[in-house]
Amino acid sequence: TLGVRSVSANKSSTIDIVKQIISARCFLSVISFLLGIFGIIFCIQDQNIRTISLFYLISLFPSALMLDWFFQGHSKMNTLAIGRLLGMMTYILTIVVIVSDSKDIYWIPIAWSFGLLIQAMFLWNRYNNYYKPNNNNKKSSSLFEIIKQAIPFGISGFISHSVNQFPIIYLGFVSTPESTGIFSVAFRLVIFLLVLDRVFYTIFFPAISKSYKDSKEKLEKQIVWTLKIVTTVSLFVAVILFILSGNIISIIFGFEYYDSIIIFKILLFYFILTFINSVFTFTLIGIQKENLYTKSILIGAVFFIITFLL
Repeated sequence: TLGVRSVSANKSSTIDIVKQIISARCFLSVISFLLGIFGIIFCIQDQNIRTISLFYLISLFPSALMLDWFFQGHSKMNTLAIGRLLGMMTYILTIVVIVSDSKDIYWIPIAWSFGLLIQAMFLWNRYNNYYKPNNNNKKSSSLFEIIKQAIPFGISGFISHSVNQFPIIYLGFVSTPESTGIFSVAFRLVIFLLVLDRVFYTIFFPAISKSYKDSKEKLEKQIVWTLKIVTTVSLFVAVILFILSGNIISIIFGFEYYDSIIIFKILLFYFILTFINSVFTFTLIGIQKENLYTKSILIGAVFFIITFLL
């Protein structure tokens, strides 16, 4: 997120930004890898799970080298889409070709890392072809300054993911597997539908970051216009899904998950609010108010957990 905003607002110094962001990502990946190894050794007893977890940890390194944020900031959506398609196809094809029984399960995280590596290599190739070094003598931020700037994004991301996973984890402890499964089906379907939200973020965030720097006078009109479009689209999609919810659940998951329909209908309100909230979220981040965003998401998370437990 920090990289996308920096590239969108400072396209004349992209080489420096790439060096700074990649250095910070690699440093944090090493720290995360070491912490992950520590957690695997002391928290996981099953050897198979340990091995699979270790292989998934390796994916931190190709992820750190990824330049998807750079092309998003430059609004190069075609390059971004091709890179992700190559990575996903590599992942799927590796599994299809190699994995044939339970003994090959270790190849799944290896295939995931390999897919990320192919995607990273493709994006670096495009980066080297499109963007050449410049003579910008602007002083670069240090590694720890970049990490300090990224802390609010990390905290808010952690809170957001924790809140999303909390209901299923909590139900796993206090409810029956059947009830947890019924809720999980509806919730996962809504999460899948929020791909629309990710597409919106990919386009909206670089645009709002650039507008904040170039023309603050037009920023308010752009936000209002975007909010109207997002509200209309999210309501339209939610209404269609509400009407077809019974057929959707039955076709995808089967009639045994019929009880998930009412939960899915309720969670459609979550879908609408999340979509609309993204306008405010990425506007705050785009205008460099990430500390305010982090505080707001923390307050919202506390309120959500208290309400859920009641």
